[in-house]
Order: sequence, then C-alpha cells, then structure tokens
Amino acid sequence: MLWLTVNGVKPYDGRYEFDLEQAEFTTREWGWIKRHSGYLPLTVEDGFMGGDPELFAVFAAIALRRASKITNEQIPEVVERIADAPFGTTIQLEDDQPETVEDDAGPPVSSSNGSSGSSGDGSTTSSAPSAPGPRFSGTHGSATSESDRLRSVT
Repeated sequence: MLWLTVNGVKPYDGRYEFDLEQAEFTTREWGWIKRHSGYLPLTVEDGFMGGDPELFAVFAAIALRRASKITNEQIPEVVERIADAPFGTTIQLEDDQPETVEDDAGPPVSSSNGSSGSSGDGSTTSSAPSAPGPRFSGTHGSATSESDRLRSVT
C-alpha cells in the first residue's frame, strides 16, 4: 500500500493512505489533476516519474480529501498552500511493503557435474526493493503511432 506524508503544512500534517490499486482516481480527481497540474491520464505517469511538484501537491490534496480532512471546495486552496511549501520536505510517498530479507546461510550448493567454470560476466545484486509507483489507467502512446505506414509496391 502507498502512503503520502504531508509535513510543514498545518493543520494537514500527517500520513495518509494513497492506495491507487484499491481506489483509482475518480473523474472528479482527474479534473483536479488536470486543472492544477495540467496532466491527463496518459501523461500523468511522466509527471510522477519526473517528480513534478505541482502534481504531487494535487496528489496530497486528493489524499487529504479521501481522508475527509478537507472538502471538495477546499482542493484549490490546499493545493496553493502546499505549493508554497518547500517541495523536497513537504510531500513524501512511502510504500509499506516489507523489505525482503536475504538468506545468509552460506554459498549456493555447487552443481553436480563438478564444473567450476563460469561463462559471461557477473552481475551485481541489490537487496533494496524498488518501491512501485501508482498505477495509472491507459498506456502512454498505445492508441497512435508517430510514424507513417509503410506500403510495399510490387
């Protein structure tokens, strides 16, 4: 589950559920996203991945509204208040999925043929899981192609 934390914008400071898998954006929420950040369903992922501060301000207002801390009419005012706060410390997204713990029981069991050779370069591993971002509806660019159709002439 994804959580959104607001810090430094009293009286809205706190940690709020922002689970888009269980509750996708409503048409009203998409309207707020469009009006206050300019993103549409097929472009919002670009803003999310780019860390657009205005988009995150709208996300925070939506999380506050979903938590019944503000009304629909307060969305514009709250977005403006959040927009005036320092971006890097005001809004944080967190995933509460537990980190996976690697088994430290020792090296893997060797193969049965006794071969100790290896082929290919080794790869690095990391025990830090990546936090999944919100899932947005639609796929970017899936409806159109920017290139002309090719036609064969015989």
